[in-house]
Amino acid sequence: MKRFSFKVVLGTLVLTGLAVAAVLAFDRGYYMTVTGLSLCMATVVTALVRLQWQAVHSVRQAIRMMRTSGLADSVALPKESMAQDLVEELNNTIADYKKRLQNEAVRQHYYERLLDEVDTAVVVCREKGEITWQNRAAIVLLGSLGRLPEEWVSASRPIKVRYARHSTTYEMLVSATNFILEEQRLYIVSLKDIHQVLEEKEMEAWQKLVSVLTHEIMNSLSPIIALSEQGKSGQNGQPNTDALRTALSVIHRRSSRLLEFVKNYRRLTRLPDPQSEWVDVQEYCDDLSQFFDARLQFDVQPADLQVYADPGQLMQVLVNLVKNAIEAGDGPVILSASRVAKGGVEISVRDRGMGILPDVLERIFIPFFTTKKDGSGIGLSLSKQIVAKHGGTLRVWSKEGYGSRFTLWLP
Repeated sequence: MKRFSFKVVLGTLVLTGLAVAAVLAFDRGYYMTVTGLSLCMATVVTALVRLQWQAVHSVRQAIRMMRTSGLADSVALPKESMAQDLVEELNNTIADYKKRLQNEAVRQHYYERLLDEVDTAVVVCREKGEITWQNRAAIVLLGSLGRLPEEWVSASRPIKVRYARHSTTYEMLVSATNFILEEQRLYIVSLKDIHQVLEEKEMEAWQKLVSVLTHEIMNSLSPIIALSEQGKSGQNGQPNTDALRTALSVIHRRSSRLLEFVKNYRRLTRLPDPQSEWVDVQEYCDDLSQFFDARLQFDVQPADLQVYADPGQLMQVLVNLVKNAIEAGDGPVILSASRVAKGGVEISVRDRGMGILPDVLERIFIPFFTTKKDGSGIGLSLSKQIVAKHGGTLRVWSKEGYGSRFTLWLP
């Protein structure tokens, strides 16, 4: 391009000089000289036009070669080409671009290897579910499946699904997100096999339940056995009437306690399905204010807030939570309810008691676990079951010295 620029400048200067000379010759009446200078100017203009055409032709030739090579090779033009300097700059640019592409390829390979090492199945697919890429975990889980169900692709929020393969049924947590690549919408779908996790959680829950059941039954049977032995022994081999009467009385109380325990267990295992309808939250608050003292305060936003639930079961949950909160201390108890951004209604019960100890907090929803002297240990576990049957969640937050907050969310 330097040579091209030099020729253009030189031609322009020559053309300007010829033009000045022609003007001077015309003023002095040298018409033949003017004619000759005009022919020279025409020749220079033609040369400049031809030079411009050669430059444009060289650039077009370079572009065609770039298209043909597909950036795989450097572009080469004849040495006499007017665009040689431009081609050199293009070649430098191509080399930089190829280096960036190589770096991107290495980075992409790194990410693919990284995804191959995780145990969560990751699939990239098109809008209709056609799979374009999947990691190693997805291949193991899905096998030769070429298309994902549209339900999975549209799962903007995690959903639990069942997938059967080779007589094995997998329980999976599926979620998806989408992005646009090269004007095409693609979906990244993650699939987590939660069957083993659920089995471990179920086994852990059964172990905790068996531990509580064993503790409760042994607490009832041990004194019964001991008292029955005392009732049999007496002086001269005769039964001790007073001891026997006392033993029978204690046995009756412990048996009644054990029978009540079994009834509570049946309540947990025979919880009916909710018969949901739209109910007014403020009406619940009005009813609760009749049951409990003035320490119970309400904050319902908006005032006409409604929730879709079984009226009787939801009232059972709220009564249990409020009762526990009032028994936790002398401070105020606040029941608040509002809609949440993720959808649904959130109701929380907050107390200002002493809080719950960490070791108690992790067992608080286990059936029959209680720290109260006369407690049954089914209130919170039953409440959690009720909320779960409504498709919601029941969570607890507590800190020693600051109180506790139980929060239930219903869709």
